[in-house]
Amino acid sequence: MFLSGWGIWWLIQAVLPKYYFAWYPYVPTFFFVIGIIFISILDHPNIENPRKTVNLYMLLRLSKVFVSLIFAGIYFLAVRVQLKEFGLVFISFYLLYLALETYYFYLTEKEIKKSKGNE
Repeated sequence: MFLSGWGIWWLIQAVLPKYYFAWYPYVPTFFFVIGIIFISILDHPNIENPRKTVNLYMLLRLSKVFVSLIFAGIYFLAVRVQLKEFGLVFISFYLLYLALETYYFYLTEKEIKKSKGNE
């Protein structure tokens, strides 16, 4: 996430400097922190009861949506500067985070199935 943040920051600074906004660094940092928290919660899956893990995963997905809406809402209500730019960057990072998270959990599930097969 940080690499993506730096890359997009460089792109905005070099190609589209008028679209840079002061809160930009907080967007990738927000998704990085959320990712670390969620991955640390789901890092130890309940192998005996995989249904609990799935429920926890879905609960975390829903809470990520709410926390993201709160973060974006604070910006839209409190800052009110360059709203379109913030919205585009925020949605881009949300989709990137969603793709990376899905890939990470795919690999985790693959590893769990592999370890079950070896037992």
